[in-house]
Amino acid sequence: MDYTDLKRGDVIPERNRKIKEIIGEDKHFIVYLDDKDIICWDVDKTYKTSDKKFGKEFGNIENQISFWESNCNRLFNKKESFDYKCLLAEGYARMLDARDDKTANSIIKSTSERIKVQGEQILRQNYLLASFRATCIVIILLIIFIIMKEYIRKDIYEICLTGFMGGIGGFISSMLRAAHYKPILSYGKRIHRMDGYLRIVYGLIGGAIVAIGVKANIIFGFLDSEKKNLFSLYFLGAISGASEQLLPNIINQSGKIYSNKLNKSDKTKKKIPEKSNKSSKKVN
Repeated sequence: MDYTDLKRGDVIPERNRKIKEIIGEDKHFIVYLDDKDIICWDVDKTYKTSDKKFGKEFGNIENQISFWESNCNRLFNKKESFDYKCLLAEGYARMLDARDDKTANSIIKSTSERIKVQGEQILRQNYLLASFRATCIVIILLIIFIIMKEYIRKDIYEICLTGFMGGIGGFISSMLRAAHYKPILSYGKRIHRMDGYLRIVYGLIGGAIVAIGVKANIIFGFLDSEKKNLFSLYFLGAISGASEQLLPNIINQSGKIYSNKLNKSDKTKKKIPEKSNKSSKKVN
């Protein structure tokens, strides 16, 4: 079969695929993108039985192209993905045309670097946008709670409001992390969006835990006194959401306080029966 006779819109008889874009062609081979934007190649029987065949690095080239093609599907829109796939398909064309391993590897390397840089930017944007959307929901809930203040129990109101401030603090943390945030291409957009949402959820939980700790007089008990300043409580909730170290430190300190109290109570329980035994001996 002479592949030079084929053009866009034609169908490859052996594969039943419609040609959308031709990347490289010869009498004995063709490299193209089909109507589903899949990188395809085909050769005739003469090429398959030739002594040179596909070149020593063809299997490695094929694996790399398949890997980066799958990343294109996950990361980019249809047009961007199509453009990158056309560049990747040039690797097939160089291998089938001249068995040029070096040029094919060079094409894939340069294209993969571009995919990686742009892909990381897209994933970082998805992370930040997810955090922003979650923060908008938190702000709406915060406004609703402020409006409904008269109908909500005082302690619950303060705990929830501190939790919402923690969620806002979580968004500040997301912004600070963005500069050093390292997305992983193989995870795709959905996982990075989830990471953005969970950062705000972490802030909400952190703010609520701080408020409960203050209410239980475990930490910063002065904030729950008669002369308390609620803005200090809300500020502390926002800081706990923004800082990834404050909440773990508070939990560790609270654990030490409780363990010390339990140890003291155990010691007093052991001393009580000893006193009772001494008093009973004196009576005898």
